[in-house]
Amino acid sequence: MEILAPITPITNTNISDDSWRETFIEYYTTNAPQKVSMVNEKMMARWSGKYEILMKNLIEKYGPLGAPIDQPQVSRSSRSKLAAAPRRFTPAARAFAAPGKKSAPSINQHSSKFTALISAATPTLPPRDSNLNVVESKASNSQNGLETSTFTVCTRVRPLLGPELTAGNECYASVVPGRRTAQEGGCNYTEELLLHTPTVSIRGNAKLDTLSQDFDYVFGPDSTNEEIYDLACAPLVKRALNGQVGVIVAYGQTGSGKTHTMNGILDILSTSAIFSDLTDITFSYMEMLGREIKDCLPDAGNGTPKGIQIGEGLNGAVLIRNMKTHMVHDAAQLGTLIQRASATRATAVTAKNETSSRSHGVAILKVKNKKTSVEGTLYVIDLAGSESAKDSKDHDKNRMKETKEINSSLMVLKDCIRARTNAAGVGNNGIHVPYRSNKLTLLMKDVFDIGCSRLCSTVVIANCSPLVSDISHTKNTVKYAAPLRVAVASADRQKNLELDVFDPALWNNVKMISWVNDVAAGKIDAKLFVNSLTGVQFCALPENEFYARAQAQLGDEEGMVEIAKTLYLGMWTLIVDAKTRKRRPDGSIITPKQEEEERKRTEEKRVERARVW
Repeated sequence: MEILAPITPITNTNISDDSWRETFIEYYTTNAPQKVSMVNEKMMARWSGKYEILMKNLIEKYGPLGAPIDQPQVSRSSRSKLAAAPRRFTPAARAFAAPGKKSAPSINQHSSKFTALISAATPTLPPRDSNLNVVESKASNSQNGLETSTFTVCTRVRPLLGPELTAGNECYASVVPGRRTAQEGGCNYTEELLLHTPTVSIRGNAKLDTLSQDFDYVFGPDSTNEEIYDLACAPLVKRALNGQVGVIVAYGQTGSGKTHTMNGILDILSTSAIFSDLTDITFSYMEMLGREIKDCLPDAGNGTPKGIQIGEGLNGAVLIRNMKTHMVHDAAQLGTLIQRASATRATAVTAKNETSSRSHGVAILKVKNKKTSVEGTLYVIDLAGSESAKDSKDHDKNRMKETKEINSSLMVLKDCIRARTNAAGVGNNGIHVPYRSNKLTLLMKDVFDIGCSRLCSTVVIANCSPLVSDISHTKNTVKYAAPLRVAVASADRQKNLELDVFDPALWNNVKMISWVNDVAAGKIDAKLFVNSLTGVQFCALPENEFYARAQAQLGDEEGMVEIAKTLYLGMWTLIVDAKTRKRRPDGSIITPKQEEEERKRTEEKRVERARVW
């Protein structure tokens, strides 16, 4: 028998609950597969803060990982005696027992009461403000300079489907949209999601245990794909058309509507006004099954296509090999490619979904300006369905391996998003973003690399099942997605920080005009070029806009392109420098000269210690 490396008690308190959950699932799957269903919310809550002790106890009972200890078997006669032993119930429990049976109080007996309580707790929501645009407002938040990579986190609750409408006591909705709030004239806009867990007290009273969680957008069962596209996705398409990066990611439990949402978005995209004579548009689609990456749109008749390889070039650019890129000229051609790609994705029957996506589907739309050669990118990513221990308990070895790889890649994605959001704060440049840990996050390098020289906007859509029977997994989905809304440092936290006079996003209009005039060496009218924009507004301009403004003054004369490119790259050099500027704990800036002096003092101390020894 192959003995794997033993799991030793872990003393790092920074390990997340989700990582511990994965560790316990892996251990039980290997050493005690019949017990894997024990890894649930109740167990995690009971042992919270004491996971090292639990792991030590498991190793003592079941052996090191990969070397299980045989457990004593209970004889059939003993099991019969246990089954025949009379069960005792409290008077309260007996009052709720079904006729002729002795059972504990059941929430199913109060489904009508719970439905009424949930209906009473669900607010009536007015229409959203037609001018609301959370995605764009995040990029223009200048508390920490220009937010070069922003994350908008939404959730969508699917409606009850055919069989669920008539299935009985366990099939009613307990996940509903809550209130919407806006502060400071529309800033810090949030929408609330309410998760109602039915409980029955020992006295037999029905009540709700409600969890409230804030998101940027909450789309209820009545929402449509068109509504989601207009609010959350259209700004990202605009990003791609302007030579920037937009990413749409759908996450959630298998069977919660991810693929329906993303296919709907792609269908709307194919019929939108993205085609023009000024741009070239290409489309490609890949699926990631663990470490295997497959092209869903290979050339026909070329035999078995090679697996796609994703890596980095010497200049840091992401390279994709063995993937076919299709030139698209109209909506009909794009729609045909989307349907063909969707039909080839890997699916399998699971406990929750007969056509569960077992891979991450990644659609890549690139838009290249024919005149300036500036290329924007839109990623539409349908993540594989996450599964709880309850959903995966009947999986075979291969399906369990798929589940493990899916959950592992989802954890890496979450870590990257949270780290990148935290790194956006002033003085937080020491935070590491582990985007190279997974091919999916490496593909999205522009989103996670703080040195990227163009704006990136990401929208995460957490898809949720409304069913009360799925409330435990829905809570896990919310716990995964909601923390991705990590806010950058607030104004109160920033008030003691030294102002970075070299950050162009913090300049006023006069300072920005002066800088443009100096860089362009007076070859253009700087005041006309900047117009009335402030620093943060000017920094948010796409690269194509720099070419358009330079052309408006210089026409197509030689040197126009060079001036526009010099201004754009010069500005982004200052932006990235400001984002990575080192600071002391008190918020003061460490200048390059001071940093060099500190390095010399450290080196002198090291030499002196070496001399003493």
